[in-house]
Amino acid sequence: MLEIQYVKKTQTLIALIPLIVSVVLLLMNPLNGILFKIDQNANFQEGLFYLLYVFINDLYFMVGAYQSYVYSCRAKNYQQKKSYQILGIYMAVMMIVGTLQDIFRQVPIFCVGTSLSILIVYISLEEQMISIDPLTQLNNRNRMEQHLFECMRNADANMYLLVLDVNRFKKINDEHGHAQGDLALKAIANCLKESCIEKSDFIARYGGDEFVIVYKGNDVEGLCQKIHTYIQQLSFPFDLDVSIGYAQYKKEMRKWNDWFIKADKQLYDEKKKLKGR
Repeated sequence: MLEIQYVKKTQTLIALIPLIVSVVLLLMNPLNGILFKIDQNANFQEGLFYLLYVFINDLYFMVGAYQSYVYSCRAKNYQQKKSYQILGIYMAVMMIVGTLQDIFRQVPIFCVGTSLSILIVYISLEEQMISIDPLTQLNNRNRMEQHLFECMRNADANMYLLVLDVNRFKKINDEHGHAQGDLALKAIANCLKESCIEKSDFIARYGGDEFVIVYKGNDVEGLCQKIHTYIQQLSFPFDLDVSIGYAQYKKEMRKWNDWFIKADKQLYDEKKKLKGR
């Protein structure tokens, strides 16, 4: 779900410096109480470097929340964007809960807040997994229907629905095996991700060898050409391409099915032309 972000070794070492300082302070605390100590009346007393220790811990949460926000803005598809948002919210909540615990030390805020945060993250990730196609890591049909329903509620005249179908996919499976067919579907899914770089673009696997894109832009023909170009650059022991049908959203469309049927009709016409050639 999360796209792997590679960093340089120097960046990793710099990121470890606060952690090393934090560990050293913890190890030294039993000797001189530089962080905290418990007096004879069982009262908590701050040490000289207690605020520094708290700041170091909050720093990781702040940086983590900020980085999650940045990566969510750069995400190329819904799944990655949602995953980074969930991670960022978790980091921000943990920082807030930790701060509140320092203020209200007699109340077990941190334990309760941590448990609730983990539960919320778990539920959110489970919901996201339900909406992801396991093979291509695109949105699945269930998520597609939800998104199209939302699009109809927030009507935008500058929206296009694209329906794509892999040409001669049954022949690929029959002659080269289903493993090669699965690899082809994964490769096409990656091509769609590379082609649809706008935040508003939505990509889903409708089922089998069919994909769906919701495009909000002015150059739908250019998008179709870009998709063909990316796919034709793939290296497979067979010809690989897709047929594309699309339809612009119209206000008279009452249900998302009407929009889908119109795009699917154009796809069917494209397939007929292909068979004729």
